[in-house]
Amino acid sequence: MNYSKILLCTLLTAAIGFSSCEKSFLEQQAPDQLTTDKFWRNKSDALSGLAAVYGQLEGATDWTSFIEARSVREYYREDYVVPGADADNYPWWLEHYNFNFTAGNLAVEVLWSGSYLGINFANQVIEKVGEMPDTKIDAPSKKMILGEAHFLRAYYYFSLAKNFQQLVLRDRVPKSDQEIGHPLSDKKAVWDFIVADLKEAAANLPLRSKRPNTEMGRATKGAAQAYLGKVYLYMAGEYKDQAAAYYKEAAQWLGEVKASGEYSLEADYNSMFNGTVKNSRESVFELQQSADESNGAYYKFMLNAWIGAREFKGYGEIYGTQRLVTEMTREGRIAADGNFDKRAYGTIYFNDAYFNDAQAKRVYSKTFTAWFKNNTDAVAFRKWLPVDTLRMQQANDINMPLMRYADVLLLYAEALNAADRTPEAIPVINDVRKRAGMPALTITAKEEVFKQLIHERVMELTMEGSRYYDLRRWGLLETNMKEAGRGYSADKAYYPLPKSEVDNNSGI
Repeated sequence: MNYSKILLCTLLTAAIGFSSCEKSFLEQQAPDQLTTDKFWRNKSDALSGLAAVYGQLEGATDWTSFIEARSVREYYREDYVVPGADADNYPWWLEHYNFNFTAGNLAVEVLWSGSYLGINFANQVIEKVGEMPDTKIDAPSKKMILGEAHFLRAYYYFSLAKNFQQLVLRDRVPKSDQEIGHPLSDKKAVWDFIVADLKEAAANLPLRSKRPNTEMGRATKGAAQAYLGKVYLYMAGEYKDQAAAYYKEAAQWLGEVKASGEYSLEADYNSMFNGTVKNSRESVFELQQSADESNGAYYKFMLNAWIGAREFKGYGEIYGTQRLVTEMTREGRIAADGNFDKRAYGTIYFNDAYFNDAQAKRVYSKTFTAWFKNNTDAVAFRKWLPVDTLRMQQANDINMPLMRYADVLLLYAEALNAADRTPEAIPVINDVRKRAGMPALTITAKEEVFKQLIHERVMELTMEGSRYYDLRRWGLLETNMKEAGRGYSADKAYYPLPKSEVDNNSGI
């Protein structure tokens, strides 16, 4: 892992090392320095270059960057949350909750710069590995590495397309100062580019079952297909006049993931978020974390401290609302065990008989009211917390699933329903509900099924970064934010072009 960090610096220097210095100075080379011309020598170099592309996933190499890049922008913009008291010390966080962020917001800048850094690394791999002859790398390895680079480039562009209306499409390594300055691109061209990259990845990547355990976390055919389906659903939300065609495409690609038989639902919902299980049978694409700190490496997970309630000795930066409790319990105590939906208990701690059972003591060996005796109306998040409070403020090696099979199934059901294939969608939803101990649906009408899908995605995916984007692509963002009493306005649906890009890109 430490070598990958060194490589990040090497590749970055090679990519942006254009200046107005004297040519003679530029031509001088230190004999112990790697250059792009000397680096791409063999399969080992190709894999190291690929490691740099993976290294930008969610800012995982620095936990504060991780918080700024993902948690604040995705969780604070959801309609079922409220910031904790400590968040008052971080006004750039609250700008996301209050929807008054500006082009200079730190989280906006980190998302933009981190994503384009990953894209830059991917462009280098695609170009340099693509040029390597058979004498330097075997054909199967070359095919797979290029497939992964295309997948990751699409992933980074998808992160940007979800959050910005104005983007710069960089599809190659710049060769001059003039190429560094690049004009803004048509948004539809960016979406089409993402689709093309994912199709290239799907055609060249192996199935998950063909990956050895040592390669867990690397992209697979199923991951590319799953993201293709998700991308098409986002495009359907953005381009209503072409929605029917996009729903059809989404159903096709998501259906292929299901038909592959490569994935199934993990029996224990909580185990995927508390560190008990890594790379479960439900994991389609998962961010890998490690407790290894050798050679200065830091690939740990501190989201638990950020989310953990103050009562649990966490930082208490975010809490749920009673509106979330109402949604998560609205079907009543109809689960197989006579309680609410299991996913409610796996996502939040709230004042309920289940958590106040004096014998079971299900909240870190206490009851809910014992922990929250001064605030029994509190709604504390459980997802992403470790199994004991001793590790609440410690970095943990809890993996983060970025795409789960449950999400694939719900997206597939949504695409089927939108394409007027509602009878096919219902049993897919029931598969997800069964894991939560919930009975099969009795509804049959298309609109009813859509409303149920909205509910199911809250139950299944709260605090996984989907809610805000779901509401926006469904056209329900303004209504829900108003119901939540939030200061949202339509001009804040996307982030503004970052100030750093405006200042530094001569092509804009």
